[in-house]
Amino acid sequence: MNTPVVLVPGAPVLVPELSGEAAAETAGQVNAALDLLRTASSGLERVLVLGSDPEGRTMGDVRSSLSRWGAAVRVGRSEAVEAEYEDVPDAALIAWWLLDRAGIDQPRSFAGVTGGGRVSRPPGRGTLVVVVGDGPASLTPRAPVPEDPRGVALDSDLTEWLRRGGPLPDPGDAVAEAVGWWSRPAWLGLAGLVGERSAVESVSWAPFGVGYHCARWDLSSSSDSPGQWGHG
Repeated sequence: MNTPVVLVPGAPVLVPELSGEAAAETAGQVNAALDLLRTASSGLERVLVLGSDPEGRTMGDVRSSLSRWGAAVRVGRSEAVEAEYEDVPDAALIAWWLLDRAGIDQPRSFAGVTGGGRVSRPPGRGTLVVVVGDGPASLTPRAPVPEDPRGVALDSDLTEWLRRGGPLPDPGDAVAEAVGWWSRPAWLGLAGLVGERSAVESVSWAPFGVGYHCARWDLSSSSDSPGQWGHG
């Protein structure tokens, strides 16, 4: 059985109810991400979401809202247990929103990825793995972090990595922090899973000075086993 892996961005600005007209600038790419999720989820039993989380928290199938960012948008499966949004990691909330938009109704869970890329819960058979991670936030003067050529180069390298594979571009923790690559742990966890394989398909864009990426891999559990979980 194949283990599909999908990388999605984790930015609240992608949600129309949170960003208003700004969401129109990225609507086409969000729809592409939804298509990747739909393709990858076919025939699978559950979803495991991986995202950067210093505490390495895990969470089962819950429903909550995006009220953390100022809009009471409901996310999660209707039959799931209710959870306060304060208790749900950011990456899980945005992944839940994307899964809902994609019409994916399989049970879902979340596993946090710590600083070294260590994943607290590896996926089982019949699982769609969704990794939530953004590129650096220093690509233009419009960005959250002052424009930094190191961030621009890193985002270009990440785009190329998705298309061609090879070792994950990683400038290290200090540079990552300086250029706003805050989801570096999730990318390290992703690389630990897919190894040096290129994605089957990918889309990269940066409308607000932050690198957003979505991509899909199909990993065969028999002939092309995933890489080791975690780095360092």
